[in-house]
Amino acid sequence: MLRAMIVAANVVVVAVVLSAATYEPQTYRNEEFGITLPVPEGVLLCPHPEDEHDHGPVMVLDRSEAKGCSDAEGGRIIEVFASFNAAQATKTLRKLLQSDCSDISKGKCNSAPPHMTLKGLPSMAARVNRADGWIDIFVVAQAGKPDPAFDASVPSVNYELWLHTKRDQLEKDLRIFRSVLATIRLSPA
Repeated sequence: MLRAMIVAANVVVVAVVLSAATYEPQTYRNEEFGITLPVPEGVLLCPHPEDEHDHGPVMVLDRSEAKGCSDAEGGRIIEVFASFNAAQATKTLRKLLQSDCSDISKGKCNSAPPHMTLKGLPSMAARVNRADGWIDIFVVAQAGKPDPAFDASVPSVNYELWLHTKRDQLEKDLRIFRSVLATIRLSPA
């Protein structure tokens, strides 16, 4: 009887250890902008502040960084940002990408690494090498039914996917970013 209780206790301990080590995938969803994104393993999905409009997820690539979600831009992150396309400055993919380049590097973007595209949507990408050692990679796309009140030839939603990383983490973070590009689904209403 004692032996059976010891074996049962060991089975429970092993089950608890295995269940704690098992990764349970998270999925981010935003119905307004039609974003569905399986969060990559090991990445921290930041909670969305309740007092702000949800334009897309922010994910911290290094869970051990002290800044974490409270200062996401101070660390290695992937961000997806969606907004309605209602400005001449972002009317086309090229203008949208140029807007990101202007915001970060006064318009001076470099070529992006290979394979920086979104499945099923036309997209463009660029890279900014910052003087402080940080690297930004942008992938932009547009989708959605055009808004005739703005321009019937322009998709209604702009999508901006952004990797913010350090040179020594670039290859590792690019693998994660490419997995986001491959698995994200963008289908605005």
